[in-house]
Amino acid sequence: MVYYGTPARYDPKHDKSRIDPLLPINPEGDPTGATLTYWQSYDGLEPRARWTYLEWLEGGRTNPDIPIGYVFVFFYGLEQRLLVDDAKDEASTIFAEIRRLLEIYGENYSFASYASRLLALACLYDEDRDEPIASAPSRNYEMELPLNVRVRLGRRIEEGQPFNADDCILWVLSLPDVYLRTPGQRCFDELLELWRVRFAARNPEGLRVRRPKSKIRSQYQAASNTFFRSIEMELPDISGTRAPLNGLRTILDGCIEDLSAYSRLLGRDPDARGRLRGDLLLPLELHPGRSSFAACRSVLDKAVAGGFVMASDVAQALDFEIEPGTEKLPANLVRQMGVALDALDLGFEPDRRYGPAATLRADARIALFDASLGGPVDSDRSAYAAARVMVEVATLAAVSDGTVVSSEMDAIERRLRATSDLKEEEVVRLLACAKALAADPPKVRAALKKLADVAPESRAALAASAVEAVLADGRVIPDEVRFLEELHVALGLPASALYSALHRSGEDVGPVEVLPATAEHLVPLPIEPTPSGVAIDGARLERIRGETRQVSAMLAAIFVEEQPDYTPAPPPKANPTTSAFAGLDGPHSDLLLRLLSDPMPRSEFDAAAAELRLMPDGAIETLNEWGFDTLGEPIVEDDDNVRISPDVIDQLEPIGVAA
Repeated sequence: MVYYGTPARYDPKHDKSRIDPLLPINPEGDPTGATLTYWQSYDGLEPRARWTYLEWLEGGRTNPDIPIGYVFVFFYGLEQRLLVDDAKDEASTIFAEIRRLLEIYGENYSFASYASRLLALACLYDEDRDEPIASAPSRNYEMELPLNVRVRLGRRIEEGQPFNADDCILWVLSLPDVYLRTPGQRCFDELLELWRVRFAARNPEGLRVRRPKSKIRSQYQAASNTFFRSIEMELPDISGTRAPLNGLRTILDGCIEDLSAYSRLLGRDPDARGRLRGDLLLPLELHPGRSSFAACRSVLDKAVAGGFVMASDVAQALDFEIEPGTEKLPANLVRQMGVALDALDLGFEPDRRYGPAATLRADARIALFDASLGGPVDSDRSAYAAARVMVEVATLAAVSDGTVVSSEMDAIERRLRATSDLKEEEVVRLLACAKALAADPPKVRAALKKLADVAPESRAALAASAVEAVLADGRVIPDEVRFLEELHVALGLPASALYSALHRSGEDVGPVEVLPATAEHLVPLPIEPTPSGVAIDGARLERIRGETRQVSAMLAAIFVEEQPDYTPAPPPKANPTTSAFAGLDGPHSDLLLRLLSDPMPRSEFDAAAAELRLMPDGAIETLNEWGFDTLGEPIVEDDDNVRISPDVIDQLEPIGVAA
């Protein structure tokens, strides 16, 4: 693909690149291009430079470090062959070589500009006619649209056809003032896919453009500066049309912005392309059809079929790494898991985004369920919040006997579906919440304490749902009754209401048979004898009472002793206790230290709190609020025994020592 031979006469159009075998070469070479000038030609190269140029040609023109001047000498020959010699039969080969050179040397501004201008002439040789876009078009460094874009769009208008998605992205990316930012360059395949989806949504029948009056007129100036070629075509010239471009720019900017997070991940981790962790960052329109999603759903569906799924298994299926020995999953990881499951159209419980939940442990069992975009709900909506409390109470009642049977879960579902204010997606999430609570129930005492905020008008319904759940399996055992009694106390409802409900719910034996009346032999009660009358002398009785009072006063005067003056001493001042934990006062700090040393029965804890002049329940609430502020979770578990949560002991002890 080079000109070769000694010219018979000087011909500037060809002598720029012709290899003359009579000109000397020097094996010393000039690999750095120190001897090159701006307007370079083969005959103008120094012998050392000719050696390097010929060596580059012999190596297949692939050395990326060769100075660009050598590449231009070769390029001059390509444009001369195509436009001066008019070698139409060699056009495909020449354009293919230019594209190959652009992949190697396209970062050079000057070469990219000239090579792109020559490639734009491919439309004159029926090259790339209306083909789908396969790669990002080269940056347009000219002041007008490239000729190939004008010809492509002009043909569309001439044929009366609307512009399709590829036409329009080629149009907007070829504008002189549009620069494809890094996300678009790094993720062009994803950009093109996203563009096609959003363009079709906005222009389902394509984009129709009014026919311009001007015709295509252009001129090609050779990179060698030895010739130019004028081009005239009887096709409408789109160059002056501006109206549709604002909308196209808006779509492009939105696509690039939505690919930014994905692009940043690929910049850090190129292997993430095609992996689940990368695909999760793609816009929602690109999720369908991703093989990584299908593979992950297959794994999770199999796990769900076997019952509950461990949180650590879900994290691993989602391509998240968990350090060995991790007991509690970090909050940030749990949030990422939620976003990933949303993208897979899966919801899960317990999900802190839609209700209070304990810190998710790696070995915790979670309930997964099918839900579009994860099944989002408004957790603050009063109907949903009330139903969630009902589900929690009913599930605790069902699990109070140690097992949960399907009939008990069916009872909870019936009550949920009978609540007219609930939406279907809320019912589905609440059922999953019930399953998760049944698999890993919270402490009863702590759960019942939350019922203090329940509205009075809702308490009877809560109690009824718990009774219904207990009775669903057809039996009532003492543990269930004890739980219901504690529940009624927590709700401030009388125990008689509970017992009445349990008896009313017993099996109906039908009407009670009443026997016909029969005559009975009655025995009359004996008549009580009338007591004999006794005469009472009132004057004598009053005299005796007076004498008694006189004797009592005399005896009191005899036996009274003089008492020394006594002034009660003021109560001793409480010595302030230095707090071992920043943010807690002395008494609460002292109580926390006692709990750290050993759990206490509830009665012993109440006594310790009273000794420190603290209300027991208020002290627990204060310690848990401090735990939320300091560690992000409650620290005191209040059930039969009061103790520090095992999850935070290792964190609390260093805090206390440091303080």
